[in-house]
Amino acid sequence: MSVNPLPYSDFRSDTATAPTPEMFAAMMKASLGDDVYNEDDSVKKLERYVATLCGHEEALFCASGTMTNQLAHRVHLNNPPQSALVDIRSHVFNYEAGGISFHSQAAVYPVMPSNGRYLTVEDVASRLILDVDVHYAPTRVISLENTLNGTIMPIEEIERIRALTKEHGIKLHLDGARLWHACITTGLSMKEYCGHFDTVSLCLSKGIGAPIGSILVGSENTIKKARHFRLLFGGGWRQAGILAEAALWGIKTNWPTMEDTHRRAKWLERVFLQVGCHITNPVDTNMIWVDTSDAGFTVDDLIIELAKEGIKISGSGCAARVVLHYQITDEAVERFIRVLRKMACSPTMKVSVDLTRAAMIEQPTSVFEEDPDTPGRISTQQLPFAESPSSRSASSSSLSSSSLGSPLTENDSPMMAYIKDSSYDEAEVSRRHGAMGVPNMKRCLFEESQEQPVEETPVQPVPRQRRTESNNGRPLERPRSAYEPGVIKSKVREAELAALKEAHREYVVPESDRPVLRTQSLDLAEHEARMFTVQLERPHTADKKKVSKLQYRLAHNPASKAFKRASVRLVRWGTLLSRES
Repeated sequence: MSVNPLPYSDFRSDTATAPTPEMFAAMMKASLGDDVYNEDDSVKKLERYVATLCGHEEALFCASGTMTNQLAHRVHLNNPPQSALVDIRSHVFNYEAGGISFHSQAAVYPVMPSNGRYLTVEDVASRLILDVDVHYAPTRVISLENTLNGTIMPIEEIERIRALTKEHGIKLHLDGARLWHACITTGLSMKEYCGHFDTVSLCLSKGIGAPIGSILVGSENTIKKARHFRLLFGGGWRQAGILAEAALWGIKTNWPTMEDTHRRAKWLERVFLQVGCHITNPVDTNMIWVDTSDAGFTVDDLIIELAKEGIKISGSGCAARVVLHYQITDEAVERFIRVLRKMACSPTMKVSVDLTRAAMIEQPTSVFEEDPDTPGRISTQQLPFAESPSSRSASSSSLSSSSLGSPLTENDSPMMAYIKDSSYDEAEVSRRHGAMGVPNMKRCLFEESQEQPVEETPVQPVPRQRRTESNNGRPLERPRSAYEPGVIKSKVREAELAALKEAHREYVVPESDRPVLRTQSLDLAEHEARMFTVQLERPHTADKKKVSKLQYRLAHNPASKAFKRASVRLVRWGTLLSRES
């Protein structure tokens, strides 16, 4: 199996895979025909292979999954007024810039599944718009997605929806960007899934690992019309055989490895549950949706700690999405798990979460609620400071028992001792808040008393002067929160640079003994060349100000830098081509 050619492990998406030397070798065998004229043998070979695999007549190789989805809807939606029925969480509805309405002149009606996982025939039938009322746009296309958020749609439900569409003459489209994963998990073939749909879009740059591409399958007339619309959309391309060979190699090589990817996703799911996280969607394939609100840490903290280990994930607040692919190894998952266990056992983060919960528990329900025994007197039982010691101890004990793992004690943190042992002095509270017992007290600061009316006096507004400088004359800076996006990005960047320097220190060897690293990315090689060039150009004298103006211009000339970068890339590609030849 191919290893990860990048210097980090990317858990943000399965589109983050990078081409490997084996894939480059397959791309070098591609034909160089023109696909616009349908003369590229590599592209035609890929299209025939996928069409046969899915049980359809023809296929069309395109640049992206958004394009194949939009082409399919444009072919089916050809007679306004019309509408498409989609899942409210689907890619075609949320992440394709409203393309169905723009390209196909159709209304889009989103439906939320009643079971929260996938659409059923009952969900679809209740939202169908038949051609009986001129006030509504009739449903012409039903668009499904499998998998959606990593959840597999059962084949039995697809068969029921297909029977409904045949009854009413409605087209059925499938966004099968990750249908490859569903086939591996269920053991069903692509033909068994795709045979129920008029058109199917299959992504080649996600789990398959191709650098670019998606493919649309359908009938001969459908693909012929879609090819025409592809050129209209600006999607015609010339020598696309290089990309087609990469996609075909990925299908034959990377598709069978998805079983290991699913095993690693289940492994990581178990650890998330062990540290107290919630899994918000079923982990059927390669995707994990995590909620860390009860785990004692936030996703922002997790991103920073993982960046120190050379791992990238996406998310914010307490929600994250973790996606695995064939370039995520067992060693990368182990590093991820070590960071999770370390953060779950951190007393500092647990105390922070516990203090937040304590503040939420001690909030009053109604401060200005009157005492039923004495009208006009405010009930002190509704105030936070009037809570009895027994109820406070019960709240503290329940708070500690709800913490993850073993509850924190006074030995772990002095703050927990303060939470458990602090008590209110009732006499001091009565002295400070004696006004609470006055029957005719003011309910509001601006309420007038009947005995002492307030005289109206004109109030002159005072212009507010904003202080823009400190005592030393420097401009004042706005205080920044530790959880602002800019602060988090800077911390993540610092952690990534530290991890990159650590990897760079492992890679650097004498130039004469340096081997050609197959797992070394082009970006890392260019980074090494730049560091080596900067060391050569750096003056060895202590006084850097004595560098002449001519030397400075030569060192910082953009043309010189561009020439150096081009030289490094030429040498790298030459080494690669000579090795592969």
